[in-house]
Amino acid sequence: MAEEVTYADLKFTNPEQHKKKGSQKTITKASTSISHYWRPAAVGLGLFGLVLLGVTGTLSFKVLQASHSVSSQNENLTLQKKMLEILLTKLNVLQVQNRNLSETVQQLSNYRGNRCGPCPEKWLQRGENCYFFTMKWNSWEEGKAQCTALNSRLLKIENKEELEFILESAQSYNSYWIGLSRNKTGEPWLWEDNSTFTTDLFNIPDAGSSNYPICVSIQGGNLVASDCLGYRFSICEKIQS
Repeated sequence: MAEEVTYADLKFTNPEQHKKKGSQKTITKASTSISHYWRPAAVGLGLFGLVLLGVTGTLSFKVLQASHSVSSQNENLTLQKKMLEILLTKLNVLQVQNRNLSETVQQLSNYRGNRCGPCPEKWLQRGENCYFFTMKWNSWEEGKAQCTALNSRLLKIENKEELEFILESAQSYNSYWIGLSRNKTGEPWLWEDNSTFTTDLFNIPDAGSSNYPICVSIQGGNLVASDCLGYRFSICEKIQS
C-alpha cells in the first residue's frame, strides 16, 4: 500500500517585509490624518491671505489719499505765501505813497502860509475856505453869534463860483442866513465885515419899504430878503488855519 504524501505550500514571512508593511500602513494612516487636518488649515490660510490682501489694498489707498491731501495742503500753503508776499509789497508801496503825500501836503502848507490844514469835522471845504451849515434855527443876530462862537463869520459870497458852490451844497428845502443885511429901506446892503455889496454877483429881491433891518437868506436856490427877526439856519464861513 503505497503511502500518500501531502505537500503543503508554506509561506514564510520575512520579518523585514513584515516591518515594511507595518511602516507603510503607519505612513498611510499618518498621511490620511495629516490630509484631514491640512485641508482646513490650507483653506484658513487662503482666507487669511485674501483678508491680508484686502487690508493691504485699503492701507495703500489710505496712504495715497493722505499723500494727495498733504500735496494739496502744500500747494495751498505755497499759494497763500505768494498772496501774502504780494499784499506786503502793495502795503509797502501804499506806505511810501502815504509818506510822499504827507510830505507834499506839508510843503504846500508851508508854501501857502499854513493855510492848507483840513477843515473841522462836518465842515465843507472849497479851496482855502471852510463852510458849516448849522442845524439850529436862529434869528440873523443869533446866527451871527453862533458863527462867532465857532471862530467864523456868516457867509460872505465873493464870486460867482462860490455862489454856485453854496447853492449846490445848501439843502433846497431849508433856509439859511448869510452875512448880508441893511438897517432899513434906502440904505446900502452891507456884508458882516461892513464891506459894500456889489450887484454884479446877484440881485436881491425887493423886500418892500421898511424901517427895520432886512437880512438876506438862501432858500431853494434863490436869495430872499426878509425880516432879520425871522428864524433860519445859518451858513458859517472861515479860512482854514
